Amino acid sequence: MVFLLLATIASAGNALTMKFAGTRSDNAWSLLLFNYLAATVLSAASAFRAKLVFVQVAPLTWALGLVAGMLFVATFALLQHNVRVNGATVSSSLFRMGAVIPMVLSIALFSEYPSLAGACGIAVAIAATMLLAIPPKDEPTVDMIRLSARRLLIPMVIAGGLADTMPKVFETIGNPAHEEAYILMTFATAFATCFAMLMREHERPTRVDIACGTMLGFFNFFSTDLMLRALIELPAYVVYTGFSMGVVPIVYAANVLLMHERLTRRDHVAIALVILALALINLPG
Repeated sequence: MVFLLLATIASAGNALTMKFAGTRSDNAWSLLLFNYLAATVLSAASAFRAKLVFVQVAPLTWALGLVAGMLFVATFALLQHNVRVNGATVSSSLFRMGAVIPMVLSIALFSEYPSLAGACGIAVAIAATMLLAIPPKDEPTVDMIRLSARRLLIPMVIAGGLADTMPKVFETIGNPAHEEAYILMTFATAFATCFAMLMREHERPTRVDIACGTMLGFFNFFSTDLMLRALIELPAYVVYTGFSMGVVPIVYAANVLLMHERLTRRDHVAIALVILALALINLPG
């Protein structure tokens, strides 16, 4: 249970660090670059500590890590942008709705149908997504700029869901003994992609980018590592339910109570639906 609690805190730390960095720097790729640099160094240290023999790693493992790394970059870039324009509470809450994507793909590709609770969770998740991402045009507090910005939440959910699907893909067709290589390739690919984008955009990293990006890398690596450790000692449905439902209230409380982020009544209702959807989706079948 300690590992689960620490993994939840680390994941919430991601969103809060992005919120802090977004108010002090506009260098999107610099922040992500140092995030993945720190995560790559930590994952490399983990691989060497496990005495991994790289030449024995199957090409499929490297290929899956390559795809996962590119999805990671797309997901984090969209999350970072949405935190800046839509706020950390709304963005991180809806980000959790990516859990629906693996379920939908399982239905479409493998005819694995969810339980009644899971089906209800998908329906509630869709309702929450509509409330958060597509507010009504006649809402007095919503102008066209905010309406357009909210729609950027939907591709974030899709990218996050596909990224969440990759560990399941690796578990199904990959070699679990080479998990360290898969994680290392994921973060190294993400780092290389961010470096290429940094060069293209000619960004100059600031101290905020370096400090916050490195902190994000630690949160990113340890949230993944600690959740894997939690899965060893606890049932999967307990871990995923606790992790998903725990992050949303932590970010919500920190942003509303400490950072005084303003939310509409519609946002409060939608976030409550997010928590309900996550509970239903992660109930044991």
